[in-house]
Amino acid sequence: MRKLLLSLMAMLALASVTPAFAQKTYRVGVIPKFIAEDYFIACERGFRQAEKELGNIKVEWIGDTMSQTSAANQKNYIQSFIDKGYDAILVSALDPESFADTLRAARAKGIKVITWDADVNPTARDYFVNQAESDQIAIQLLKGLAGDLSSYTASNKATVALVSTTNDSPNQNAWLKAIIGEYNSKKTTDYKHINLLSGDNQIVYAGNDQGAAEEQVKSLLSANRSLKGIIALSSLTVPAVSAARDQLGIKDSIKIVGVAVPESSRKDMQAGKMSAVVLWQPFDLGYLTLYVTEAVLQGKAPSGATFKSPLSGTNMTVSFLDGKTPVLYPAAGHKIMADHVIILGDPIVWNLKNIDRFRGYPDLASGMAWFRK
Repeated sequence: MRKLLLSLMAMLALASVTPAFAQKTYRVGVIPKFIAEDYFIACERGFRQAEKELGNIKVEWIGDTMSQTSAANQKNYIQSFIDKGYDAILVSALDPESFADTLRAARAKGIKVITWDADVNPTARDYFVNQAESDQIAIQLLKGLAGDLSSYTASNKATVALVSTTNDSPNQNAWLKAIIGEYNSKKTTDYKHINLLSGDNQIVYAGNDQGAAEEQVKSLLSANRSLKGIIALSSLTVPAVSAARDQLGIKDSIKIVGVAVPESSRKDMQAGKMSAVVLWQPFDLGYLTLYVTEAVLQGKAPSGATFKSPLSGTNMTVSFLDGKTPVLYPAAGHKIMADHVIILGDPIVWNLKNIDRFRGYPDLASGMAWFRK
């Protein structure tokens, strides 16, 4: 009897302490701009890798295809996560204001709100995980195209157009502003051979549907037969520009640079239509975002000048100059800027020398041999 009593007491003691060691599992809702699209496939694979490593976060990934997505749909997804009492909501915003009030309501209930890839009004979120600094992306794009068009002169300028998606896209608007600012500051020096079509009525907004984007770009090309260069600002508009050019049977040299998943532009690079695209590692963007989220949920919110993650000091890609030299994320960590903005790293110029180092697309194993070196 005494042995039975001691055994029961031991079991009760164990039961009383076990919950103290049980790890809380956080429920996190993640809303990309689109699903089933190259860029966001790579992002999701980064989220899933971090989810697997952390072990205390359950990610629900939800969104619409490019032809169906809207800010209203994103708002509905946000509200559903609020209603379910999720611990955090992570959104790549289609525009900065449409559902800012809904996100503020989430925060009022104690739900952490973190934006990634594209921001909202800073008063509506806790942190924004940004892929790179907008000015740096803009400079790389404009410098790249200016180099491709270096055979032109101040007296024989190359006309260049800008193609975005929508006029309320937060990250693309930031890039447009930075590109135009960079051009205007150096249009009599570095860019004296460029005529940039940068007026409000000259920028082409091709939308978020692939077919519609191709039609918009065909209209641009048909109306501007003297066009020599195009800067396309999304992984949707870059292939739309290439497809529209082919559909119109344009054989003249039109240089294209853009923000795009490099794999989607491989054939154009091989065919000499593009020399490079500018991007980052979307896999790492998703990965970093979930690590930031876990820190915030654990009460260890990032502060100071840098945020350390497992990516800090590891291989980002290899140099586009020789395709071999490793380029690392800063060992000190990811830069933290004003308004709680965390920067993944520098933009990367992708070409045929380093394209195979791109992680997470077209398959999970792509470039992963270099991951975390």
